[in-house]
Amino acid sequence: MNKQDFQPENYLQKSHAQPAIARVLSRLARPAALITLGIGMYLHFTRLFIGTELLIKYIYTATFDTVFSTPMLVGLVSFLPAWKRMVFRNKFEKVVVVATGLLLLLSVPLHVQTWYSQSTNYILVFPMAYSIIFLAYSSVMVFVWSRLKIVTDR
Repeated sequence: MNKQDFQPENYLQKSHAQPAIARVLSRLARPAALITLGIGMYLHFTRLFIGTELLIKYIYTATFDTVFSTPMLVGLVSFLPAWKRMVFRNKFEKVVVVATGLLLLLSVPLHVQTWYSQSTNYILVFPMAYSIIFLAYSSVMVFVWSRLKIVTDR
């Protein structure tokens, strides 16, 4: 895409939220998604090496999960305003970003419930192979989100 072909006003849509709030949330979407994916990759990578029981005992505590749910929640809340401002290079990027939104939508309730239960034992339900699969597709998500253009001008 040439610089002269790109005009932000062609990509911005009207938002029902106040424009300033939508702009701020749009600016938060990429960092929140990348931080969430990065922490998730760290946890799954660590799980493969030390095992689930040691991960829960020493790293993935209720306090850690409660703090971890914060960027995840910010990413989910900022996703819709940012969606209206995203410029996709191709359909693959769009599919990956939608998959990230679905991942956030499904993950937030799991992680937020730790605020109330003070237990992270729910991850015992997920087999070890899930960590390998998560690392594979989250690597693609990190690549796409790091290159994604979100127009916040105007």
